[in-house]
Amino acid sequence: MIFVINPGSFFIVPLEKTNKQLITSLAQRRESCIEIILVTAGYLIRKCNSNSIRINAKDIHLSLSLQPTFIIETGGELQGWYCRFDNTFSDPAYLKENLKNHIELISSFLYQYPLRLTNKVFQRLAANFDSITKLFNEQERDYSLIQAYILVCIYEIKKVLKESSLDFYPAKAFSITKKYRDLLVSHPEQKQGLEFYANALKITPNHLNKAVKAVTGKTAIGMFNEMRLTEAQLRLKHTDFSISEIAYQLGFEDHAYFSRFFRKATGNSPIEFRKKERS
Repeated sequence: MIFVINPGSFFIVPLEKTNKQLITSLAQRRESCIEIILVTAGYLIRKCNSNSIRINAKDIHLSLSLQPTFIIETGGELQGWYCRFDNTFSDPAYLKENLKNHIELISSFLYQYPLRLTNKVFQRLAANFDSITKLFNEQERDYSLIQAYILVCIYEIKKVLKESSLDFYPAKAFSITKKYRDLLVSHPEQKQGLEFYANALKITPNHLNKAVKAVTGKTAIGMFNEMRLTEAQLRLKHTDFSISEIAYQLGFEDHAYFSRFFRKATGNSPIEFRKKERS
């Protein structure tokens, strides 16, 4: 089945009618697209924010734009929905700002884990996504109605989080971490030190490190290396660049150092990883 993507608007597809290669190819694009995955049966494991996140039945996960993500594994007769939309989808301006604020707040919690939904909310969201899919498949799509359904979904997720005993990350720390992540994913080819990114954010390297640690549990350098690793995996899987070219693109001094870095992190050399993923 071939899906025509309209960049700059909206896309939704049932998980059982697609495959991890399609979702990964969509997710790895550099458009500013927000992704929502709701699993109703089975499970999937995706790499996101340099974390391996397992999304089981009745779980929902949201990721912000420009994050390098890909599907690692699916199983158990996977069912559910994959939905993505970019910033131009949430016009007019008041809706765009409202939706943006809610999504960033939700993402501050879902950085490492999906959200387990209550039965009532799960049923409402599943019905919502089913309605959105039907609207999306109509010959003349009513995007205003789709927008309304998406906003309802965001409010439902936020309500579950508000009623839970789970804490959000400190707002300032999350904001700094998000801006740092955006710099990393926007310029994966640049080799820069921590001081460069701290200066860009107008804070000290120590302040940056503390903020990242509070949100992710990792150091700023650790996050930088994990983002480069995820980007390297994507390029090994989905491009025909040589190992040397990928090493150069990601700012490594030489391909031998890149290979040592990759093997230490994954247990495989870049060549072994590429062969396994393409076999």
